[in-house]
Amino acid sequence: MLAAAFTEGTANDWVAVAFSEGYDLPRWAGVLGFAVFLTFMTLGRIVGARLLDQHGRVPVLRLLFVSAVVGCALVVFGGPVLAFLGAAIWGVGASLGFPVGMSAAADDPRWAAARLSVVSTIGYAAFLAGPPLLGFLGDHVGVLHSLLVVGAMAVIALLAIPAVREPGPGTATLGTSTSADPIG
Repeated sequence: MLAAAFTEGTANDWVAVAFSEGYDLPRWAGVLGFAVFLTFMTLGRIVGARLLDQHGRVPVLRLLFVSAVVGCALVVFGGPVLAFLGAAIWGVGASLGFPVGMSAAADDPRWAAARLSVVSTIGYAAFLAGPPLLGFLGDHVGVLHSLLVVGAMAVIALLAIPAVREPGPGTATLGTSTSADPIG
């Protein structure tokens, strides 16, 4: 959740600035880069539901976080033209991390409320605190290059993806959980 919200939140605040300042593009081109990100994030959420049903959470999220890394790298290193392609790939990559994390937190109905409160707090904290921290870093290395932190966070998130796997047969459900820990 931390990486997913950070990936989405920083793009919301910094993609347009990175395009404008990082590549000396007019401001409208920066806004267009952000619009590309949002359009493809929305498409990822629409198409992603079907992919999740067909392939499951873990493989889909692996593909999406890898896409976020590739998209971020294209935005930072690709030059103005490839940066727009990168924004599209990054948008798809950022599309499902937050919603799937929320769904996974609610898998065990017995602990759903506690888990959702923790997971949503982590997610929203990253969504709100991440962009200012990236802005601080951007003051020192430039906004465009500060976006590399997003790619690094997505790489780290790849290690945590198995935590969102779907409950399988024999998994605890309402009234049968043996865990006394509501978080995990």
